[in-house]
Amino acid sequence: MPASRNIKLVFILALVSGLGPITIHVILPVLPEIQRVFAASSAVTQLTLTLGVVAMAISTIGYGPAADTFGRKPVLVFGLVLFIIGSAICIWSPSIEVLILGRIVQAIGGAAGMVVARATIRDMFSREDSARMIGQVMSVVVISPILSPVIGGFIVQFAGWQYVFILTTVMGAITLIFALPNIRETRVANAQTSSLAQTFRAFPALLRTPSFIGYAGYAGCGMGMFMVVAGGVPFLMADLFGRSPSAFGLFFMFMSASFLVGTLISSRVTVRIGLDRMVRIGSTGAMVFSLFIPALFLAGLESPWAIFVPAFFVGLFHGLAMPNAQAGAVSVNPQVAGSASGLTMFLQMSIGAAFGQAAGMLPHDSALPIAILIGIAGVGGFLAYNGTMFLSRTSQST
Repeated sequence: MPASRNIKLVFILALVSGLGPITIHVILPVLPEIQRVFAASSAVTQLTLTLGVVAMAISTIGYGPAADTFGRKPVLVFGLVLFIIGSAICIWSPSIEVLILGRIVQAIGGAAGMVVARATIRDMFSREDSARMIGQVMSVVVISPILSPVIGGFIVQFAGWQYVFILTTVMGAITLIFALPNIRETRVANAQTSSLAQTFRAFPALLRTPSFIGYAGYAGCGMGMFMVVAGGVPFLMADLFGRSPSAFGLFFMFMSASFLVGTLISSRVTVRIGLDRMVRIGSTGAMVFSLFIPALFLAGLESPWAIFVPAFFVGLFHGLAMPNAQAGAVSVNPQVAGSASGLTMFLQMSIGAAFGQAAGMLPHDSALPIAILIGIAGVGGFLAYNGTMFLSRTSQST
């Protein structure tokens, strides 16, 4: 494929993939303001984040088989329209309940691009080249979680929380306008995609495959590290450290920027080093630096820097591992790449949402519980991949 076509493909797929992360990250610095405006508890306010992630996770289960059955493009268009509708509901929410509903609809729509983009890449490229392409797409996509919290923080500080959702509505419309003429159908019909029921039967086979569990398990716990920071640290910044929403956005940008650097490195070296080795390196480094965070608080360093300096390196190593874990998961059986992509995103979002909700429910008068939860997610990601692969190799050799 010519380089110019590759650049255009990366840009378009990044555009449609980016709506999901925007849905998650743009609301992070807004959570304390939503809590104040609607006089809700932190646990209920947290549902605007975690139920959105759960809805995104559940919808990927349907999008994957649907993309294998009906095609990539129709599923994508349906999701983009739904994203715009959900964003509009959020703008005019008279209560926290309606806002949560709008967030759920918005998240369901945003999930379509995440599933379709990865399946499209696997349709067009080999296993190692898929990892390279996913890394390139994620390098562009990660700009959204870098900028979204900062933009959201300044919007709520100087305009109002509703303007955050005006922004997402406009972005959804722009994405739809770009996607319609530029996304082509890449699904190739085969015996395994003749009906929606048949594509759902791919799930048990994937869940019985140790390599799929290893890749998807790392993706879930890796997202869990980010979701603990996303779900718990905004309240720490406001309640414990006395920082503004825009300050959290700037700190979170610091972590997200390192993830961008990791994905850029991954896209350049994966073909040479190998997909599995990249996941091993990334999962090990992310675990080590995630454990630095509780260690620093146990040593008495009560500061946002005790979270975000180690988190910078967590993001860097996570960027090395995540594109390769996702490419590995959708390459287990290329004939059901859409189903594998959907199931991977479901597991990733579900595990991430569980960590995020747990972070929101922890007490915020001390940073240590949040710090320990970040470490647990880091260890979980390391064990999910390396432990599963070790057991698989051991069983094969006996």
